Amino acid sequence: MASIEEFEASFPKNECVLDATRYDFVHDQASVVSCLMRNDLKGRNRFRRLLLGCKAVGKTTLLKSLLTAAKKTYPELITLYVSYAAETNDLRSCICHHLRKSGIIPNTSEFLKEACVDDGPTRDIIQYLQLDVYDLLFTDKDYLCSYGITPGMAGRIVAAASQPPLFERLSALLQSANKKLFLVVDEFQNVYTNSFPKGRQIIGDILALGEDANGQIHCIISGSSTNLRQLAFAKLPETLKSKYPNYTGIDLNSTKYQARWIYPFLDGDSFLCLYRTMKQKPHNYGPSTEEADGFAELFIKTGGSPGGLSECLQGRDSSTYHVSAKSVKFDPEPNEQAQVLQAIYEALPWWCTDNHLTSATATTHLISTHIAKSLTDHPESILYDMADAGLIRYIADNPILKKIGIGSPLVYFTVALQGKLNVTAFEVAALYMPTGHIMGVTTEKVVCRFLAKAFQTFVECPNSVKFSEESSLNLNKEGDEHPVFFEHYVMYKELMDDQDVFGADAVVLIPKQDSTIAHRVQVKLGTSTIFTQAELGKGNQQDSAESIANKFKSLEKPALEAYERSSIPLSESFKYLATTRNITPAARKFLKDNNISILDKQFLFKHVWPEEIKCLKNLPFL
Repeated sequence: MASIEEFEASFPKNECVLDATRYDFVHDQASVVSCLMRNDLKGRNRFRRLLLGCKAVGKTTLLKSLLTAAKKTYPELITLYVSYAAETNDLRSCICHHLRKSGIIPNTSEFLKEACVDDGPTRDIIQYLQLDVYDLLFTDKDYLCSYGITPGMAGRIVAAASQPPLFERLSALLQSANKKLFLVVDEFQNVYTNSFPKGRQIIGDILALGEDANGQIHCIISGSSTNLRQLAFAKLPETLKSKYPNYTGIDLNSTKYQARWIYPFLDGDSFLCLYRTMKQKPHNYGPSTEEADGFAELFIKTGGSPGGLSECLQGRDSSTYHVSAKSVKFDPEPNEQAQVLQAIYEALPWWCTDNHLTSATATTHLISTHIAKSLTDHPESILYDMADAGLIRYIADNPILKKIGIGSPLVYFTVALQGKLNVTAFEVAALYMPTGHIMGVTTEKVVCRFLAKAFQTFVECPNSVKFSEESSLNLNKEGDEHPVFFEHYVMYKELMDDQDVFGADAVVLIPKQDSTIAHRVQVKLGTSTIFTQAELGKGNQQDSAESIANKFKSLEKPALEAYERSSIPLSESFKYLATTRNITPAARKFLKDNNISILDKQFLFKHVWPEEIKCLKNLPFL
């Protein structure tokens, strides 16, 4: 008999990337299937699963890969995937048809003998109609009578078909053939809608499967609706019942199907593996320059959602797959979801809240529910509802030691900022990233936006960064979509399709009477040092003062030509380096000699960062 380790080794990791929550689920199922094949599930319950997670989080890919691994590890196992996104047949027909294809053919003569059908004409008719036991399980009395079978005989056959119950009979057939069935039923929420006339029968069959104690059939049900857990566990609010006409309050509770959740990818490394899987590239090397340029944007844009990433790679909008934190309200009074999240946030260890290196530091961390003491003020149902929506992770397998965590970086920073900052939570997440992280492009865009808001502070004296204490910020009154500061116009990467704006990360244009002055800014973030090329040594590819100057210089002429074509006469062009890095005296002198003004770490903190950013703890470059 194969081991759990062999099952996990058979999992097709080139098709389905496993992060922590996905690996835990695969490990759980490897153990269950191993018990199934050893006949250890007879008389047991609580091993069947209800797999939950937000839309496009990758449940279907995970479940199909799980069936592939199970079949590869145990060739004698019968596996069946049924999706009610497309399937219209009732579940019992799907199972019986598949068992028939798999060679589990019951003895029709024995069945008729059990039904006390011993007359030759009736047997001849059934043989003529080519009905086997699977057909007889679904054949009604009138159909049999229409072919000449007497009503009495037809009644016996129909009665015999219903005893023992269907799944008890199927379990017996599997046992006599020494076979086991691993069944996955996907998009199960659809059977509760009016699209399925036999929806209630399907729900009843899933209930019967959950109650079956013969240990021959393992089943996982799943779906994309945030209401699926409420539907399955008979907790649907009254306001939603009209949406699900097949809902009758049948309870598939945790003794039958235990809930498990998977979540969007929370760390960049796992998401990079997912990206490479979709691009069909090997996993075992660091991010290339090409990947680093665009990957960060994908991670932010998709929120770690596999479905969102797939949409992005095909050039489609991924916003419908984001975990939404819009329901979390902090102002004017925190709603119940906000209170729960705040309680978790405050209970996180100091190294989660005060020492961020990546957003995953906090979002992958689980704490015991009793640590977040104020959670006791909220019913457990709100925790399950928030887990369904992807706002939190809630693990309640052990009633004594339940664990809870924040569901995603987006939600984490929504709590940390509580709506007080005019940037997105993912942009703030980018600011927390360490030097050289693949989110660096996004970090530059955020800094450019802050520079735009602090615009007049640094253009008053273009060749100096020494300002008096009373220098103040002139904030944009028009909003960030098209930054306009009185007569001053700001362009940065976000408005230029993520391309450098004539060799700069941001450009400030000041219209004069007959001409325009351009203030061009290069952004170099991180905690390393800027040297001259001589200090770095030959062949070193690190940013040097010369490379920064060359970046400005190389596009100076094309910039002038572009402005002329746009009928914008450019009279002067000032250059700035906005950096959080240390600068050697030699590099500082070189930049000054090339007319590049320096907006250094101290200047940025004093004149550029908003107060809300200054209050965030331990930004890598504050």
